[in-house]
Amino acid sequence: MEIRQFKYFLAIVDQGSLSRAGQQLYVAQSALSKQMADLETELGAQLLVRSRSGVVTTEAGKTFYEYAQGILKQIGDARVAVHCSANAMVGSVLAALPQSVAAPIALPLMRAAAARYPDISFRLNEELTGNMADQMLRGRADVAIFTASMLPDEVDFIPLVEEEFVLLCSTQDANAPERGAVSIEQAISRPLVMPGRAHGHCTRSVVDSVLATRGHFITTITAEINSVHILKTAIQAGIGSTIMPYALAQRELDDGRLSAHRIQCDTLFRTLGICVSRHLPMSNAKRAICRLIAEVFRDLCNTGRWPGARVVKGA
Repeated sequence: MEIRQFKYFLAIVDQGSLSRAGQQLYVAQSALSKQMADLETELGAQLLVRSRSGVVTTEAGKTFYEYAQGILKQIGDARVAVHCSANAMVGSVLAALPQSVAAPIALPLMRAAAARYPDISFRLNEELTGNMADQMLRGRADVAIFTASMLPDEVDFIPLVEEEFVLLCSTQDANAPERGAVSIEQAISRPLVMPGRAHGHCTRSVVDSVLATRGHFITTITAEINSVHILKTAIQAGIGSTIMPYALAQRELDDGRLSAHRIQCDTLFRTLGICVSRHLPMSNAKRAICRLIAEVFRDLCNTGRWPGARVVKGA
């Protein structure tokens, strides 16, 4: 396989047609078509389905797309590393954040990276947790913020922060608990809106695991929603309550649209940390961003700007 075939394939998928990809790349449509035919022959699988309305990927094509993005990113990073000095802080770093983590840390992290490392192209992707491990293993994401739950062996985990879960309810819910803490039995006895298990590695699976160790289980799930924004909207509409970290809904809590109740369970928290693949090179830029993430986390916790979170001892 040639590098240009990866580039051509990504352009065709992103543009949705051979003609538009050809215009973007300044390559004849016939040449693109031949390159894709050669690529499919080499891989022994059909990657694209062509029709009058455009081009779509097969299941094999979707898989190849993910790997192609990671491969081209690693090639670009390698070129930068080779042409720069050993101590240079340059290159690109992509960090993947779960939706349930992005609210308190995304903006402070972007500001810190821009101020400290202006020559590093730092990007953040907000992702469903079910996709994040694959992105790291395929080289699309350089670092991820995650829990240790369900991580593959190829990923290293560095714990940084412990974040408590609370019961979030609509302030318009006439059946909401009185102000103050609730027992774990009270929390799970309510109809709950939660993420689905496939994408709840940082939230749902943590809650389920803690409950299971205490012999408890959520009995009534009124809806499973894998979008933080829609989940909070559902809570406000009275569809149910949820068990989530406080910071996830801080704006709605400050505005009086939701109420938060501490749950009387010392083990109901999640440990968040930095995740990196063991098989991908640790560039100066990636190492610097990992240190910066740890520094920003500590600062947010110590200054009270990340409510419900505390620094892991020794982090």
